[in-house]
Amino acid sequence: MRALILGSFPSVASLRAQQYYAHPQNWFWRVLQHCGAITDAAAPYEQRVQQLRRIGLGVWDLYGQVRRQGSGDDRIHDQAVNRIDLLHRDRGPFPILLNGRRQQEWNRHFNTLDAETIPLPSTSPRPLHWNTEHSRAAAIAEWREALSPISRDTLSR
Repeated sequence: MRALILGSFPSVASLRAQQYYAHPQNWFWRVLQHCGAITDAAAPYEQRVQQLRRIGLGVWDLYGQVRRQGSGDDRIHDQAVNRIDLLHRDRGPFPILLNGRRQQEWNRHFNTLDAETIPLPSTSPRPLHWNTEHSRAAAIAEWREALSPISRDTLSR
């Protein structure tokens, strides 16, 4: 694994579809297309996942189980943390890209794990940075910079 993109917990739409970032208003797949990690954000889900596997990008969530009404991260409680520490030990080291700038949550659960974390803008449709062309470009630029070490080696193949 070259890097792990770590979200919080799947949305209701994602859980229903059994696909990461399935809500059509989530920017995740479009951002990865802008960064060159996938070729088509509208391609079938399995094709997008295969492209991520080929370049060594993993996608997972900080939490394996939560109690929550709706899809908002601000409504998460009674959460059970995924064992990212074991994954990092067994498949690492690799940088962890925190979708939604989850640094504080990361530190609360994994402050002793020696892993590079890169806080990035959330791809959720809720933040305002997806509402204007300028702020959208800035958010995509942050993602592109975080993915650039991978892109130098694998995205150009």
